[in-house]
Amino acid sequence: MTLYLPPDMELFLTKWLRSQIPDVRFVNKEPENLSTPLAKPVVVIRDDSGTKTSYVTFDRSIGVSVFAGSKTNDKPANDLARLVYAYLTSGEIVSAPDSPIASIVEGGCNGPYPVQDDQDYARRYLTVEYSTVGSIQ
Repeated sequence: MTLYLPPDMELFLTKWLRSQIPDVRFVNKEPENLSTPLAKPVVVIRDDSGTKTSYVTFDRSIGVSVFAGSKTNDKPANDLARLVYAYLTSGEIVSAPDSPIASIVEGGCNGPYPVQDDQDYARRYLTVEYSTVGSIQ
């Protein structure tokens, strides 16, 4: 029997973004104890799943949280969130080495927008959606 697995988008996206944007911590889980001031910005990439659209293709919705700056100085978070959004919605991501992304679903790309947090860092959130190709198991 041939099985088609959805791609590991968290692994691919964190690795790809690390190669594009230096001096940022890219992870797939929100660190439990972020202390302020942040030593360097943190970007959390989360795969929120999606539908299987054929035997080998899957829609994947990705949630991205950006932590940078402070509540009184949110410019670093705004700038980084826009940069991350630009990279995640650029056509180059489709042709990147080992990319499982077949296309960007434009209607599923939103943000970035502010999110309130109890800690003294600025938090921004954005979403992107992709049509992806799975792997054979």
